[in-house]
Amino acid sequence: GSEGMTCVVFDGEEVKVLLKKVLERGEKVPNVEDLKEWWRTKVGRGFNVDRGDDSPDRGQEVWDHTANNCHVTLEDLTKVCILGKGGYGQVILVKETAHQDRKYALKVLSKGHIEEQGAQRLVSWERELLSMIDSPFVIRLHRTFKDAQYVYFLLEAAMGGSLASVLNDVPEVFNEDNPRGWSMGFYAACITAALEHLHERRIVHRDLKPENVLLDEEGYAKVCDMGFARFVLSRTNTLAGTPDYMAPEMISFPHTHCCAVDWWALGVVCFELLAGQTPFQDEGICDPVGRLLAIRRSQERGICHYPYHFPSIAKPFVSHLLQNDPKDRLGAGPRGASEVRAEPIFRALKFDFDALHAQTLRSPYRKAWEEPRERDASGADCHNFGMDEDDSIFIKAGSTAVCAVGSFATWDAKF
Repeated sequence: GSEGMTCVVFDGEEVKVLLKKVLERGEKVPNVEDLKEWWRTKVGRGFNVDRGDDSPDRGQEVWDHTANNCHVTLEDLTKVCILGKGGYGQVILVKETAHQDRKYALKVLSKGHIEEQGAQRLVSWERELLSMIDSPFVIRLHRTFKDAQYVYFLLEAAMGGSLASVLNDVPEVFNEDNPRGWSMGFYAACITAALEHLHERRIVHRDLKPENVLLDEEGYAKVCDMGFARFVLSRTNTLAGTPDYMAPEMISFPHTHCCAVDWWALGVVCFELLAGQTPFQDEGICDPVGRLLAIRRSQERGICHYPYHFPSIAKPFVSHLLQNDPKDRLGAGPRGASEVRAEPIFRALKFDFDALHAQTLRSPYRKAWEEPRERDASGADCHNFGMDEDDSIFIKAGSTAVCAVGSFATWDAKF
């Protein structure tokens, strides 16, 4: 056709594994209708498999992604504050006008910026992957919207800040806990549950770091930001992520990697929570390629130094995660997350995984959150949250944040 040809290559061994799982769960290979019914039963939502490409206008329901069917429209939402800004838009804390206690994080992305950067596929992939996820340890997508200028992700709001903010602002959570290593173990267990959920769905996160782990109001950790995540049946070879947390096999050409890179990143995160810094040095090099190569050299040398306050029971755990060879790495074997949970550190801490999954285990840290007040006369922000001069949810059409959208853009058809 005019747009060329798409080739789909199936890995025979991977297909065998998938078919075996299908056959073990039923007496026959399901047909399309069976798969639709399985999807509805599995996720417990009203996802319309048969929906065509005719997309409603802004505020109209596109698809439901919560167990209780999220029928919220953009017009039902009131802006509270700006949570963050990025290259394509911003994340806004919003609440339902009719139900003030229901809060969400609304990710607003400029179509113009997305198209200008050629990131249409990345944004579409993020939506598709988020639609596959339903775990208390991963930020949930409730639904998506679109209009002429923007696409919107209505996400679960985690009001406890990020793991990075806890590490920077309240370091005593990690260096004054009792028993030592408990706080790190708690967050590692939460992240392990998140990675298990993702890997079961063949999703590799590829950008796990403290900034991408948010805490809810009870202090439980939730992995967020699926911007670099990919659906990977076997292996992929895209160089993606944050250098300090990249596994050796991702940095080294030809960058071939699988879900094992997420377990490496968990090892880096655990080291950082206990040491206050990442384990591998970039030698102060600013050039991106040079920095990556410096980190790779440091990885080959291994962890040179554990700080004196680093808990001894945590050293083997971190070391097992930070194995240069992915075949030797904790979590990368056939037992996956079960192998991680079986580590001696969790037995030493008498960690209750059942209580964690039931969310009855007390978290190491809970951040009290108050809704930001309006700007005072001086225009100062309150509680470290940004409040725009304009409290409307939508960026004005005349704003510099808006770029022209291509006339024939169809990449947002599913939003």
